[in-house]
Amino acid sequence: MALTLPTISLSSGIDIANPLLVISELNVNNNASINERLEATLAPGNGDAVNDGYKIVITNHGGKGCTYMVSVFATQAAFEAGKPAVEVLRDQRSVRVFSVQLGDAEYEGMEPRQAAYAHLATQEGFVEASEVPGIMV
Repeated sequence: MALTLPTISLSSGIDIANPLLVISELNVNNNASINERLEATLAPGNGDAVNDGYKIVITNHGGKGCTYMVSVFATQAAFEAGKPAVEVLRDQRSVRVFSVQLGDAEYEGMEPRQAAYAHLATQEGFVEASEVPGIMV
C-alpha cells in the first residue's frame, strides 16, 4: 500500500504533483502497564473483618501503538526504479514522526502498517490522499 496526493510542497519549496507517499519506518510498541494498590475502604478495628475493609485498585496505563515516518518519492516510477526518496516528511527542522494508537476502534482488525496509512490519510494536509494500487509497502 502507498498513497498519493494531487500535490505536495517539500521543505525546499518545490511543489511535486502526484508524489508517492510510503511509510518508510514503522515502530510498534506495546507499553501497557498494570498497577495494583491496596486501598483502605473501612477503618480497621470497627469489628469488621480486615479483608472487608480493603480493596485492590487496578489501574491500566499505556497501550499498543506505533510511530511512523513517511518518505516522499517524486513518482511511482521513481520508487519502482529504486530511486531515493526526495524527502522524508519534516516538521520544521526535524523529521516528522506520526503516532497512532492501534487499540482505537477505527483501527480494529488492521495490521500496524494498514493502520498507519489509515491514520496518515486523516492528518492535516493528507485528507486528499488516495491509495495507489499495485504497491505493497
